Amino acid sequence: MSSIRLASQHLLWKNHLGFLLHPTVALDVQPETFQVAEIGTRTGLWLLDMAKRLPNIQIDGFAIDTSSVPPPQWLPPNVTIRRVESYTTDLAPNGQSTYDVIRISNLGASIEDNDPGSVVKNAMAMLKPGGYIEWDELDTAHYSVVKPNPTHSASRLKALLKHVHEHDQILGARGWIDSLPDILARYGLQVQAGQHRYRLPFAYANVENDNCFKEFEELSYRLVDQEDGKKLRQLMAAAKEDCDQLGQMITADLVIVVGRKVY
Repeated sequence: MSSIRLASQHLLWKNHLGFLLHPTVALDVQPETFQVAEIGTRTGLWLLDMAKRLPNIQIDGFAIDTSSVPPPQWLPPNVTIRRVESYTTDLAPNGQSTYDVIRISNLGASIEDNDPGSVVKNAMAMLKPGGYIEWDELDTAHYSVVKPNPTHSASRLKALLKHVHEHDQILGARGWIDSLPDILARYGLQVQAGQHRYRLPFAYANVENDNCFKEFEELSYRLVDQEDGKKLRQLMAAAKEDCDQLGQMITADLVIVVGRKVY
């Protein structure tokens, strides 16, 4: 189920944004030496899209969980995906200062102690001087309820989200998102135009709701307390009625922060 949700999420945002890398990432591609990495590969779809756009450069993905990525024999010759134990240890296969662009994507629960600094420090060591780090993260610490009719109640959706946030330790607390520009700057990156926030338009409500409810359902079956999981699914069923009948939408902003290594 998670593979379908993650693939849908990728395609939805790619269609809405119209880019794979933020426009503040200025690419000067030299095929002989240019290399791109993704820390936090989930389905591999971003890597495959990049490989179509830049077929003559090396593109490497790093994933703690490789259950949703294609098998190696299905990948283009310029793409590799490696399973790793942590994103805080050296990942570059050929030593440090290997990559021109590193995309960090939706690490969420992989961040220890609510501090992504060790991931940024490790990525910095992998980055060439003049290279870019782009961090993309869904701000699920601040889910929003969007109502086409402001007079309608959203109490059932809000009750669902309140219960979901009681389990942020499983979903991955993301209280650090608003501090990402400062965190990147702390490790010597020149932040490009601060924090960029994007929200899906209401036209995508049905698909976005499906993705959110699938994630919440997955969460409900991961809870140790089975009664708590059952309660979460009951709240979901009630909230889904309001989504279907009143056209309400649950969504989370996509936050993008870009930094450049200037030395």
